[in-house]
Amino acid sequence: MLAPDAIRYSMGWIGWGILAALVIFASSYFLIRFDARSTLKRIPDPLVVLLGLMLMSLLWSQYRPQSVLSVALQFGGTAFALFLVNQFGWRQLLNILSNTLRLILVASLLFELLAAWLGQIEPIFPNYGGEPPTRAYLWSQGNLFEGDRIQGIVGNANLLAFLAVLGALVFLIEMIVTAKRRSVPAASLVLSLVMATLAQSATMQVAGAIVLFAAAVAVIAEGKSPRVRRAIYLRSLIVLGGFGVLGLVFREEAFELVGRSADATGRFEIWSAVWTLVVEKPLEGWGWIGYWRPGVEPWEGLAVIGGVPMYQAHNASLDVLVQLGLLGLGVFLWLMVATFVRLWHIAVRHTSPLYLYPLFIFLALAAQSLAESRLLIEGGWILLVLVAVKSQEGFTQLEPMGTSTKVSKLFRYVQRFRRRLAPQATRRIITY
Repeated sequence: MLAPDAIRYSMGWIGWGILAALVIFASSYFLIRFDARSTLKRIPDPLVVLLGLMLMSLLWSQYRPQSVLSVALQFGGTAFALFLVNQFGWRQLLNILSNTLRLILVASLLFELLAAWLGQIEPIFPNYGGEPPTRAYLWSQGNLFEGDRIQGIVGNANLLAFLAVLGALVFLIEMIVTAKRRSVPAASLVLSLVMATLAQSATMQVAGAIVLFAAAVAVIAEGKSPRVRRAIYLRSLIVLGGFGVLGLVFREEAFELVGRSADATGRFEIWSAVWTLVVEKPLEGWGWIGYWRPGVEPWEGLAVIGGVPMYQAHNASLDVLVQLGLLGLGVFLWLMVATFVRLWHIAVRHTSPLYLYPLFIFLALAAQSLAESRLLIEGGWILLVLVAVKSQEGFTQLEPMGTSTKVSKLFRYVQRFRRRLAPQATRRIITY
C-alpha cells in the first residue's frame, strides 16, 4: 500500500487487485476473530461520518460503477488499518513501519542504480500502448547521476520524497527509543536523507521543516503549566503565521529558492480546472472516486500538464470538496483537526519520545495533502485511519510514564552518543 505502483508496474492491475483482495480478506478475518468490537468503538465520529458520506454518494454519483469500486477499496483500506490498530501497540507499529520503509528505500536505491546503468526502465505492465508518450510514463528515467529527480521503486518522485521524509522521522525516533544496536536506524536515517535530497520535492522540504518545528514545540511544552503552554503555543502560531505571510508575499522567490516554478509546477492550473467542477455541484459533489479513473467523465482530460493527464486534484481538501461537496469537506477537516489535537495531546503529555512519531506521521500526511491527494487513497488513507483510531486509546493502554521529560532524555542520549564517539575519535587521531 505504500508502494502500489511498484506492484502494478511489475504484476499489473490484476496482480495488485489479487494482493489487495487477500490483504483485505485477511485483515477482516483477523479483525473479527480478535475482538473487533473494542476497536470499532474507538473509531472517531468524523471518520464514521466521512465513510458514510462516501457510501451515500453512490446515490448521486455520475459514475456509479467506478464509485462502487472506490468505496469498496476505501472500506477495505480502513479494515486493514483497523487490523493494525487491533493487533499492535505503538512500539510494534514503529518496528513494522520502519522495516517497511527501509525495504522500500533500499530497493529504490538499488533500482535507481540499475536504471542508471540501463538508461531507463519501462513498466513490465505499462498503462500505455507502444512507446511511452513522455518520459513521465517510465518506471524510472535513470536520473541518479544526471542531477534530475529520481523516482525509485515506487515510480514517482513525489511519493519517494514523502516516504523518504517519513522514513527520516521514523528512523530518528527508532534510533532514540530502541534498546538494540542503533547502527541500523542510523544508517537508515542517512539513506532516507539522501533519497529525499535526490527526489527533490519542495513540498516535502516544507513538510520536514514543519514537523521539526512542531517536534521542538511539543518537547518544550512538555511538563509546563497550562498557562505557560498556551503562551508557547501562541508564540509558535505567530512564528508560523509570519513565515506564511512571508511565503505569500515573496511567493515567486520562495518557489525559485526550492527550484520550482511560480505556479507550483502546474498545480494552480489543476486547481483552477477542478474549481470549475466544484461550482457546478458545490453541496453534494460529483460522487466519491478517490483517485480519478482514466476514461471517466468529467475527470478525463480535465487537467493535462506537459502532455501528462492528471488523475488527482493535487490537494486532498480540494479533492474531497469536488467529490463530496461542502459537507464532505467540513467532515474531512473535522477529522483532521480532531486527530491532530488528540495526537498532540499524547505527544506532549507522555514522557517517552516514542509517542512523537504518530504526530510526525500525521503532520507529514497533512503537509503532503497540500500538494498531493494521496492522503485519500492506499497508504496515505491507511496511515490516517491508523493514527486517528489508535490515538483514541486511553493513556492506561500506553507504555508507563517516566519520571523525566523528553528534553532530559534527549540530552542524556546526546551525552551518551558523544561519549561513545569520543574514544573512537581519539583512537583515530593517535593512529594518524
